[in-house]
Amino acid sequence: MSSSATADEQGGSGTVWYRRAASSDGGELSVSLELSDGRALVTVVGGMEWRCTWPLEQALDHACLAATSETWLDLSGLEFADSSLLHLLLDSQRVHRARDARLVLAGALQPVVERLFTVTGTTAFFMRTPL
Repeated sequence: MSSSATADEQGGSGTVWYRRAASSDGGELSVSLELSDGRALVTVVGGMEWRCTWPLEQALDHACLAATSETWLDLSGLEFADSSLLHLLLDSQRVHRARDARLVLAGALQPVVERLFTVTGTTAFFMRTPL
């Protein structure tokens, strides 16, 4: 999946920014970031693989820079992910902990994404909550 970028698109109400990465095979990853009351909500939709991680990486970096006390990451719309997602989330988890902030996986995961966490034994590394 090679990505072509669109940057600084407007999302819905309360959205700080929205990014989209499109692949040559017709797939797409979109990531939006909302900030409210010391919490960041990052919503991810589509499919994500190693050449297409930058929108989520930017959102997580922005959430940390915004000095939020916690970042909720909604991956319920993520239809596919490879180990690059785990790498990115584990790095972000370290950054959040160093800031005394929380990274929370919010909402239910699609079975293929849940399996990624299960097979790699990383499920317990993340706090989970329903949306």
